[in-house]
Parts: sequence; C-alpha cells; structure tokens
Amino acid sequence: MELHKFLADNHHVICALWSEAIIKTYPEEGAKFFSGSSNQFANPVGHTFRNNVERIYKVLLSDADVDECSTDLDGILRIRAVQGFAPSVALCFLPALKEIVLRQLEKTCPAPEASAMLHDWNTRVDRLTMLGFDLYMNCRELLWKQKANQLYSRTHKLLERANLLKDEEVAG
Repeated sequence: MELHKFLADNHHVICALWSEAIIKTYPEEGAKFFSGSSNQFANPVGHTFRNNVERIYKVLLSDADVDECSTDLDGILRIRAVQGFAPSVALCFLPALKEIVLRQLEKTCPAPEASAMLHDWNTRVDRLTMLGFDLYMNCRELLWKQKANQLYSRTHKLLERANLLKDEEVAG
C-alpha cells in the first residue's frame, strides 16, 4: 500500500479526527460549542479550526515545505494563545496527528508495517510542531508586550493626573 494514496483517500476522516483532537482540549461546554455549527459567523473558532486543519493537511500531503502552512497554523495558534493555553496544551493537537494517522493506517495493515511507512510523515509533522511552537511563542510574546505597554500607559496617566511627573516627562 502506498502511504500518500492512503492519506489522500482518508483525508476527510483524518481531518475530522484532527479537528476533534483540537476541540477535546477545551472544557465540555466550549468543546460542544466549537464542534457545533460550521457557520463562519455563528462559530468562528470552530470554523477556523476545521478549515485551517484541512489546508494544513493538504500542505503536509504535498511535497511543499511545511512553512507554507504557517499562515493557517498561525490562525489556530493565535486563538489558543489569546485563550492562555500552556504551550504543551496549545500544541498537543500537532503530534496528535501522528497518532490519528497511525490508528487509521493500522486498520488496513499490520502495526509494524504501518509504523515503518510513517517515518517520513512523522518527520513532516515534527517539523510542523516546531514551526507551531515558534508561532505560538511569538503570539504569546506579542500579547505580553501589549499587556506591558497597557500597564505602562495606565501608570503614566495616573502619575500625570497626580502631578507626580516633571514637565519633561509629560512632554516626552
């Protein structure tokens, strides 16, 4: 059996399971909501997860560099960064793809053969995971900078109102 053909033929099942792996990281109520409507306006987060997972999977199937899916991966990780997930939880859906594909492949061939076939695939998913980590940490860093700037601005305004700043500090 050729792995690429298997991955292409089972693309809808694998993407559905992969989207579900993301949604399972949320508390029950959030998971129920995100897995509900596929309408972009009624459920923008669930819609983003499903659509971006599909596009990422297509890039992984192609011979393209995994960097080509950075925009779609960034879309998912920005949501998770704002929600305050720890990096391990925010990114756990990426290595979960390897497990999902392995379980699906084991339905058609013996486990040792399936594991051997997945070496190159797993390497691509590992590269995607490393890219995801960089993207997630960039998002978190940006959020922390924005929080620090907001705190600085609020403190500066309070000091200004209390007339505790010198004229040069107010102008600058």
